[in-house]
Amino acid sequence: MLMRKIYNQTLEIKNLINDYDTEQREVWIENLQRLLDTRERTLKQLSGSCTDEERPIAKEIMAMNRWIDDSLQSIKNDIIQDMKRFKHRKRTVSRYRRPYDGPTKDGMFLDKRK
Repeated sequence: MLMRKIYNQTLEIKNLINDYDTEQREVWIENLQRLLDTRERTLKQLSGSCTDEERPIAKEIMAMNRWIDDSLQSIKNDIIQDMKRFKHRKRTVSRYRRPYDGPTKDGMFLDKRK
C-alpha cells in the first residue's frame, strides 16, 4: 500500500519533468519542490524491509529515480547556461552603454577629469 503510494508520487514527479517548460520555470520548480517534499514525507514512513510483492514496485521506483536524477541534472545544466548567458548579455550591454569605463584594449589612457 505505502509502496504503491510512493510509486504513484514518483510517477507524478516523472510526468512533471516530462512537461518541463523553460517559459514557466519558476512555477515548475515550485511544483517539483512540493512533489519532492510530499514524497520525502512518505518515504520516511516506509519500514526498512519490503515484501516479495513490493520488490518489483521498488525496482521500478529505483529505475524511475535514476531517470529523474539524470533529467534534473540536465535541467540544472540548462539553468546554469541560461545564467551564464544572462551575465554575458548584461556585461555586453554595460560595455555598450559606457565604452570608456574599465581598461581599454590598446593600452591608451583617457583622462576622465575635466
